[in-house]
Amino acid sequence: MKKLLILVPVLCSLAFSADATAGKSLDDQVDPGITDGTAVREFRQAREKWLGQGIADYRMKAARTCFCAGPFQAKITVRKGKPVKISNRPWYGPRTVPGMFRIISQAIKRKVAVLDVKYDQKLGFPKKAWIDYIAMAADDEIGYRIKNVSPLKP
Repeated sequence: MKKLLILVPVLCSLAFSADATAGKSLDDQVDPGITDGTAVREFRQAREKWLGQGIADYRMKAARTCFCAGPFQAKITVRKGKPVKISNRPWYGPRTVPGMFRIISQAIKRKVAVLDVKYDQKLGFPKKAWIDYIAMAADDEIGYRIKNVSPLKP
């Protein structure tokens, strides 16, 4: 019993001191790519590449992964930069490539815990974005994919 009375305060003090020395809690965690500027640089390069293509009319497939209501996939036709046909409604994912860029930009501004983005090398559009807003929160993660971007004749 004496050993237990000594052991409990020691373990508690170790736990509290480890948390204090960490500086920030896991709730304050920010993706390293955001803190070192890599995410912004890659975002700007990809967006410039996309805008440089001058593509305003296209088809794409979009998908969303989350702990949320469906639908989780949609085929979208965009004309003059606006979605004119969406296969599944209501669709809560990105409706256009610039819409996907907005989602990523907002994640960078919010300094999310995890931001994993892959951009198309040829056209510059975001192919994949995985966002975890808070490191230790459950079910706040969301993922988006865009594929089969096909330019259309105006």
